[in-house]
Amino acid sequence: MAGTTKTRSWILLVAIWVALVGALLVWFTFMNKPGGGSPSSAIGLIVSWLPFLALMSVWIWLTRRNSRTSSGTSWVDLYEQHVVESRRTNALLERIAAALEKCSPSPG
Repeated sequence: MAGTTKTRSWILLVAIWVALVGALLVWFTFMNKPGGGSPSSAIGLIVSWLPFLALMSVWIWLTRRNSRTSSGTSWVDLYEQHVVESRRTNALLERIAAALEKCSPSPG
């Protein structure tokens, strides 16, 4: 079921992108003067920067989405939990080694 949600989110993202580009192209066409004049500089600026802004938006969305694991915990938190667990394991192994030294017969 999670795959369906991901597919729907991608479809929604693509649909919004197509609608936005289509609306800008229609607006660009209707704003163009019939005599062959150039469109306003604001429209030209929007049309030229739109792909870059959309690409940056998708990149930010993907990086924010991938910074979390499936459990919702960030990779940094998982690493810190791993460090704490490793320290705890090392302390227990040192206690076991100390207990074994006490129990072992001394060479004599």
